[in-house]
Amino acid sequence: MTKPPPSAFDALMCGARAAAAKKRRLSPPSPSLKNKKTKSPQPEKQVPSPTLIPWNAASASTELITELKKRAPLMKKNPSEFDPRSVVCWEEGQPIPFLLLSLAFDMIAREAGRIATTDIACNLLRTVIHATPSDLLLVVYLLAKRIAPPHHGLELGIGPNIISQAVSDAYGRDPKLVTKEYEEKGDLGLVAQASRLSQSMMRKPEPLTIRKVFNTFHLIAREEGKDSLQKKKKHIKSLLLAATDCEPLYLIRLLQKKLRIGCAEQTLLAALGQAAVYAEKHSKPPPGIQSPLEEAAKIVKQVYSVLPDYDKIVSQLLTDGGVWGLPMKCKFTLGVPVGPMLSKAITSVSEILNRFQDVEFTCEYKYDGVRAQIHYMDNGSVEIYSRRAERNTGMFPDVVAAVSRLKKTNVSSFVLDCELVAYDRSKQKILPFQVLSTRPRKNVTLSDIKVDVCIFGFDLLYLNGQALLQETLKVRRENLYASFEEECGLLQFATSMSSNDIGDVQNFLEEAVNARS
Repeated sequence: MTKPPPSAFDALMCGARAAAAKKRRLSPPSPSLKNKKTKSPQPEKQVPSPTLIPWNAASASTELITELKKRAPLMKKNPSEFDPRSVVCWEEGQPIPFLLLSLAFDMIAREAGRIATTDIACNLLRTVIHATPSDLLLVVYLLAKRIAPPHHGLELGIGPNIISQAVSDAYGRDPKLVTKEYEEKGDLGLVAQASRLSQSMMRKPEPLTIRKVFNTFHLIAREEGKDSLQKKKKHIKSLLLAATDCEPLYLIRLLQKKLRIGCAEQTLLAALGQAAVYAEKHSKPPPGIQSPLEEAAKIVKQVYSVLPDYDKIVSQLLTDGGVWGLPMKCKFTLGVPVGPMLSKAITSVSEILNRFQDVEFTCEYKYDGVRAQIHYMDNGSVEIYSRRAERNTGMFPDVVAAVSRLKKTNVSSFVLDCELVAYDRSKQKILPFQVLSTRPRKNVTLSDIKVDVCIFGFDLLYLNGQALLQETLKVRRENLYASFEEECGLLQFATSMSSNDIGDVQNFLEEAVNARS
C-alpha cells in the first residue's frame, strides 16, 4: 500500500498549542455571537471558573465520567446561548476526552431534526476549539467516519470478524456468544457496550482521549504483512480495555464506519462553519454579510466541494483569515479529486422540456463503465481517482499511457472527467461492464491487461494551471475538444447533442439505446 503524504496534523498541533498558550496569558474572554442574526460577534458572558480534574490520574476516571455526563447535555443548547467553557472540566490544552465525543454522538442519535443535530455538532466543535484546538482536525475526521482524505488511500482494513474477536478477548467473552448476540442485535457496538458494562474492573483505566483513538486508528491502518490482522486486533483490544460508559459503542461503530446517528457530512460542514464564526479570533465577517452563520456554512460547503481535504480546511480555519479567508486559501488543487457531479433520473423526455422551457440544453450518452477523474501534473505524473475519490492509478496503466500520448503539446496539466469502458478494438464495440470488472485491481502492468478500455471524456475541470469549475459546461467542453486528439477505441469524446426540440431529444435517446445493443 502506498503510504499517504504527510498530514497537516503535526504542523496544526504546533500552531494550535502556541495559540492556546497565548490565549491563556490573555485576560479578555473569547468573542462569540449572541444571536444567529447578528452581523458581528459579541463578547461571551463571564462564567465561573470550573473545578478542573487532574488529567493523567487513573483514579480521576470515575470523577471525569460523572462530571462530563453532567455537563455534556449543555451542548444541546441553542448555540447563541452556549458557552464552551461550561463543558470543559479538564486543563485547557490537554487532549480532549473521547467520552466527550461519545456523549455528543449519543445526543445526536436521539435527535430527529437537522437543526438540533447541527447545533450539537457546532457546540461540540466550539468546545474543542476553545479547549484544545489541536484536536479539532481529529474530531472532524471522526465525525466524518474517516482517518484521512479518501485520496490518501488510508483505510482500517478490518472486518466484523476481527472486531468481534477483539471484543471477545477484551471482555473475556465466549466468541460464540458474542457472535450470537451480534446476530440478534445487528449492532456489534451494542454488544461491546453491554459486554463492558457487565465486566468488573480490577483497576480504573486512564481516560481514553480522542488523540489516542485517532492515533491508534492510524496504527491499525498501517499494519501490513505477516500477522497484520493479529496486530490490528491487539490495537482494537487496547482501546476497548480503556473504554468506559458509552465509549465501546462508538469505538466499534467508528471502526465499522457506521455511526448510525444521522449526522450527514453536509451537517458536519455546516456545523464547522458556524463553530468558526462563534469562535472567530482571526477575522471578522466582511461588510454586508447579513447572516454570518448561514454564510459561513455556505462557504465551508462550497470550499469542501472543490477541495475535499479536512487537513487543509481545518488548518486554515485556525489561522489568520479564518472561515472568511477559506475561498482564497483553499482552492481546487491538482492531485486532490473533487466530488463528481451526479445525474438525476427522470421518467420521460417531456419532463426535461417542462423543467427547461425555452432553454437550449445538452444531452450525452451514458456509458456503462467506471467513472474516473484523471489528474495530469505539470511534471508528467498521472493519478486516476474513482467517483469515491479512491486512487485507482495502479489499475489502469494503459489509461495513464493513453492520456499522456493523446494530450496536445500545449497542454501541461489537466483534470479530465470521464468514463472508462471495456472496449473491443477489433470490432470497435463497447463491451458490458461485467467484462471490465474482470480486470485486476492493483499493481497492473501493461502485459497483464486482457481487457482493453476506452476513455470517454465528457468534461474538463482544470487546464494548464487554471480551474474551470466556474466556467459553463459549453466553455469546458470547448476546452476539452481543443486539448486532446481522439483515437478510436482509446480516447473518444462522449457523444452529445444540444437542442431544445423534443423530437431531437427523443431521437437522440433512441440512438443512445440502440448504440448499446
